[in-house]
Amino acid sequence: MLLPALFLSVLFGGDKVVINEFAYDDTSTDDREFVELYNPTSKAIDISGWRLEAYDPTTTNPAYVIPANTMLAPGAYYVLGSSLVPNVNQVVGATNLWENDTESILLIDLQGNVVDAVVYESNKGHWTGDHVEGDGVWGNFTSTEGLDSSWSRMRDGFDTNNNRDFRLLPATPGKSNNQPAGVYIDNFDARTSGTNLTDFGGTFKLPRVIDPTVADTYNPNAIVASPQGGNAAIFWDESGGGNHNMLLRDGTCNVVVEAWVYFDTTLRPTAELESWSLGVQGTSGTFYNFPDPSGTLGFTANGNTGVTWTYQVTDTAATLYLVDHNDGGEGAAAKTNRVVIGKLTPTTGWHRLRLEVSGATVTGYFGGSYGSTTTGTKITGTLSAPAEGGVYISYREGVATNANARPFTCDQLSIVPTPFTGKVDTTDGTATKTTQGTPRMGTDGAPVIDNGSFRITGVGLVPAGTSLFGFGLKYTTPFDLSSIGGQAGSFLYINPLLVIGLSADANGDAALPVALPNDPTLKGAFIDMQILDVDPSLPVSLKFGNSRPVRITAG
Repeated sequence: MLLPALFLSVLFGGDKVVINEFAYDDTSTDDREFVELYNPTSKAIDISGWRLEAYDPTTTNPAYVIPANTMLAPGAYYVLGSSLVPNVNQVVGATNLWENDTESILLIDLQGNVVDAVVYESNKGHWTGDHVEGDGVWGNFTSTEGLDSSWSRMRDGFDTNNNRDFRLLPATPGKSNNQPAGVYIDNFDARTSGTNLTDFGGTFKLPRVIDPTVADTYNPNAIVASPQGGNAAIFWDESGGGNHNMLLRDGTCNVVVEAWVYFDTTLRPTAELESWSLGVQGTSGTFYNFPDPSGTLGFTANGNTGVTWTYQVTDTAATLYLVDHNDGGEGAAAKTNRVVIGKLTPTTGWHRLRLEVSGATVTGYFGGSYGSTTTGTKITGTLSAPAEGGVYISYREGVATNANARPFTCDQLSIVPTPFTGKVDTTDGTATKTTQGTPRMGTDGAPVIDNGSFRITGVGLVPAGTSLFGFGLKYTTPFDLSSIGGQAGSFLYINPLLVIGLSADANGDAALPVALPNDPTLKGAFIDMQILDVDPSLPVSLKFGNSRPVRITAG
């Protein structure tokens, strides 16, 4: 064991029941809503009497209580929803089971502890409280009938105590969210024009193969063939509005994406605009609400996470931006905000576009030779919170005539993940509440070698209070804190080699910044950690609430 191990690359996992997937709004009548729970542990867990609560500050919402004698087996799912949801275990109503605006979903055990929480549509309002993890799920959502999608954990049980863990995927209630690992490479020439690209999912439409030189139903106007020649792919909803497409592959932190991409730099008429994003380490919202990388348009509902090449054409400029979107928040209500790493002004035509992410380092290439790292315009930056996430392509138009649009159009698309190992486990143990919330420990992004902005985080803490962040090795037998005046059921799970006192902010959040060393010899080392949260209002002599223990293993 080496203490710096907690600073390196991870594959996040969990060891508690989690909210694994959910859908709260769909087209037409809201009658396909659901929440899926998942047990990632190696033991059965009795969830009898647990409550799934929906909360916002202004509305009293129903709490759905899980029936008696409900055991959730290892690796099993439990679905609450309407009778129309496949694999539903507990029918809790017919329609409108959860609100279609800012809301939190809380999973609460028999002792009143918040086992897991997710806040959605955070762009419409942000509140304090122990149920806010990161910026929440920022973007808006509707599941399209016939192309059902959901907010899904990147893989089953993936939980870093940051709602950035969720991405849009095809809905799979009662089944695994997991996607196959591997590369995606296609020049589309062996495919028939007009057919769908089924390696991608979509919120309204799947991407399609086109002959770029022919205008038709799916290609709004004819353009020249790419330097590769032959067919190309187009990503949009030809009926108008926004659309989000996600690569159906396992998420990754390190990846290289490259393609020939067509840029139309014709300025839009007054008040019109178009935008697309090619993103990694993340997701976007169903509608791909317009981003605002220039900071001049006033949009705050986009929801992109991770890092993107984002192209935007308005009535005044056509600009390509390299953007770090962090956890997806935008505007004054966000905990994190997007950061523009660089920008440039393209010319009309096909250009090579490449996006490389390795740990906290992002490098974008515009122009030059396909596959080259020595030609073209190069922009390099450091991500504030690198994390695992998906590869996605989103497009939205705000134009009067779709025939004048140029959605994201590419050829010779190559998406190649690069190795990323290690893990963070929320290990066996029980969190004990304070009078203010349930302490939870996690990380802000992936602890990757040479990441100078990595942080250990605590949420659900006593606002403006003091917390002890302990680091060491896990006890074989936890120390019962009730034996020295602590709360019943409160345990110290680690033998701390290092204890750091931190003050929580007014929201009950605290973070320990750690500059990650560039030392590959640390791979495979690990450390255990736990929070003891001081609460003077507890009616015991040892006034602590505690988080579950967390182990970080270097990768």
